[in-house]
Amino acid sequence: MGPSCYVFFDVDDTLVEWTTSWNGVFAQVAQEAGVAATDEDAWKALTQAFTTIYGDAIREHAGRGDLHEFWVDYDGRILALMGVERELRKHAERVVELLQHPGSIRLFPEAREVVEELTATGARLGIVTGRPLAGPDLDLLGIRHHFDPVIDAFAMGSIKAEGHMFARAARVAAQCGCVGWHVGDHYDDDVAGARKAGLRPVLVDRRGAYPDADCPRITDLRSLFQIIPLEPTDDAS
Repeated sequence: MGPSCYVFFDVDDTLVEWTTSWNGVFAQVAQEAGVAATDEDAWKALTQAFTTIYGDAIREHAGRGDLHEFWVDYDGRILALMGVERELRKHAERVVELLQHPGSIRLFPEAREVVEELTATGARLGIVTGRPLAGPDLDLLGIRHHFDPVIDAFAMGSIKAEGHMFARAARVAAQCGCVGWHVGDHYDDDVAGARKAGLRPVLVDRRGAYPDADCPRITDLRSLFQIIPLEPTDDAS
């Protein structure tokens, strides 16, 4: 007998919450650079960058695997969208410094308990995340050892929306004879992507943004135990 399921987790807004506002940091640094920017301006630039620049930046940096250089490059591009022109690298370094400040991220209150309990049941756990490199923060938060594989953007050389991450997760689950699940907070990126690859999606909707979602929807990770069957099966390997 073996585990009946393989549960893959997204990272940000699923397991991990940010205590530092990205909008606020970019607005602050743009102001330090002499640009009259607001949190709204930063949000618009972040959204534009993620939809038009992020994938290219991942592909440019994935082979080198240098997380710091990736963020300096990408954050500099966001600042440029906000109108920062001079000393762009210096100001991008400032963004990285502020966002990597100790305490900028933490686990959601129930996350460690849920991950440990899932591991104790014998379920296999993995990560599917659009982060460039997820391992360092998972190590910092003390939960990296629970997850294998960690499928991130550098590992695949692509972004989540392209589907390669979910396809790999589905293959991993199938190879061990497990039913594959994916738990994430974004309908388009997580639910649709997981479903297309044959994984069973669970939507983490802590803020009630998706009241009409056509999949299991939870506001607390503890509810996973009411959704995912965890008993071992005779045909699992």
